[in-house]
Amino acid sequence: MKEKKITAWLSPCLDRHGSEYIGAHDECIRFLSGFTGDSCMLLVLPDAAYLWTDGRYFVQAAAELKNSGVKLMKMGEPGVPTLEEFILRTLKGGDCLGFYAPLFPARRMEALTRRLSEKCVNIMTSEDLVDTIWKDRPARSCNPVWIHDLSYAGESTAQKLKKVRLAMKEHRCDIYLTSVLNETAWLTNLRGSDIECNPLFLSYLMISEKTCRLFVQKKALNAEVRTYCRKNSVMLCDYEDWGKETKRLKGHRILIDLTASDFETYRNISGNNETEDAISPISLFKCVKNETEIRHMKQSHIRDGAAETKYLYWLLQSVKSGKKLSETDAAAHLDMLRGRNSRFVSLSFPTISAYGPNAAMCHYMPVPETAAVILPKGLYLVDSGAQYLDGTTDVTRTYAMGKTTLQQRTDYTLTVIGMLRLMHAVFPEGIRGTNLDTFARKPLWEKGRDFNHGTGHGVGFLSNVHEMPVSVRVHPNADPRKDLPFVPGMITSDEPGIYIDGKYGIRTENMILCVRDKKRKGFLKFEPLTFVPLDPAPLETSLMTEEDISFYNSYQAEVRKKIGPHLNRAEREWLNHETAEISKTGKRSIL
Repeated sequence: MKEKKITAWLSPCLDRHGSEYIGAHDECIRFLSGFTGDSCMLLVLPDAAYLWTDGRYFVQAAAELKNSGVKLMKMGEPGVPTLEEFILRTLKGGDCLGFYAPLFPARRMEALTRRLSEKCVNIMTSEDLVDTIWKDRPARSCNPVWIHDLSYAGESTAQKLKKVRLAMKEHRCDIYLTSVLNETAWLTNLRGSDIECNPLFLSYLMISEKTCRLFVQKKALNAEVRTYCRKNSVMLCDYEDWGKETKRLKGHRILIDLTASDFETYRNISGNNETEDAISPISLFKCVKNETEIRHMKQSHIRDGAAETKYLYWLLQSVKSGKKLSETDAAAHLDMLRGRNSRFVSLSFPTISAYGPNAAMCHYMPVPETAAVILPKGLYLVDSGAQYLDGTTDVTRTYAMGKTTLQQRTDYTLTVIGMLRLMHAVFPEGIRGTNLDTFARKPLWEKGRDFNHGTGHGVGFLSNVHEMPVSVRVHPNADPRKDLPFVPGMITSDEPGIYIDGKYGIRTENMILCVRDKKRKGFLKFEPLTFVPLDPAPLETSLMTEEDISFYNSYQAEVRKKIGPHLNRAEREWLNHETAEISKTGKRSIL
């Protein structure tokens, strides 16, 4: 920084494609600070450093940044300035802010640099300073690309291109650009593994009225994929040529989502072309699953639910018998059960196996050296999922390992109630996720509880487990265009939680599908995709209304019906016990 006369250096937890999960090559913040979470920004000054992250990572960041010299900035908390506010307040005329343009979202950085220029602050974006000091930086991933069969995808590349070009015409644009990896994968029906747990490949798309150009690392393509692209009129271009080719565009009207495209691409095209900043049409198409995808998602969730149910039975029996199991031992067994499936591709994210206080960290990742031993008492949380050829799963269950406190049981019951109430919501067409969020939070609010993350996120189809723009959230999206009304075919998670720092964490999560309500014209509702038993042991049924109990019993009965046939006799007997009906008095009808 001193050599380059840079006053402040900004590093993101992003790659050139704005990915939530990134490859080892792009883990700059982990290299600089030791923080292993995502959704963060690191600002380095000559004598200090600051890391901004959201509520999911407050506990984890505080632990990982201890004694690092990096100060945690808790986004959204009272008195904590935003990154932009802090930079504008700190830098003065003549100072220089440095950042690497290909790693930052265009709209955000265009707004920031414009305000900094008004203060006569200089900007340096052409060089990646981290690359100059990271001597053993991992190489960029270049894993094989493969074809996702049409029998799973449900729509051909030609059909998808037709929809995109119609959207371009509606926006009066003759070029469409996207750098978002799940968008290139969706349009081409190709998949890869350049990012762990994400079946995607590093790529860009440039679509015109006549051509579709895929910028990709050609070493990742075998003859079959090359032939497939040729037959589908997808022209292959070198990945590294994206910058050069976007600079060559002149006299076009370009459709681009500046919240999802990088700052360098925006600067390459903005001087010689007219731009239409709009939410990406592909993001709108892929978040509404077609009939083939929905059918497959239902099937993959049944198989996945069977694996998770087998795991819970094994875990409870193992702990009860006195077997010493660590969080990582338990996670490895669950991962093995999922991996047995013939359609298994990978996990959809590293399994969160968290016992006791560790579960208070929303995205806690156990490692063998420090993993806790699961004892026959307290609560255990497991958040996990998988990528299958026929779908993507994500499920969280919290189970009592033995004796629990009244407060733990109360908090557990509130999350179950919240999850069930959102899952059974009935609402008119046009309703957004911000309208629905209260279904899940209201039971918690009434007892003075809340959680510092969204209630629901969209889910891809053999794609990102977190798929925007679908969401259920208490606060509006920073980009109002992405607060979409729910429509049939959208899938969201439903995952209220309660986290008590240093004590325990609880989360209950199902995937739910938006469908039409056949009883009420003009209304929509949800139906569950996830079928994994809820733990009856920590329930405080006195907190539940008769309707809550009815919701609970009907869900458990569906789990028993759909999952039971996939279990062995001992597992099935246990499932029957777990899913037996409950009553307001707390009595259970054991089957």
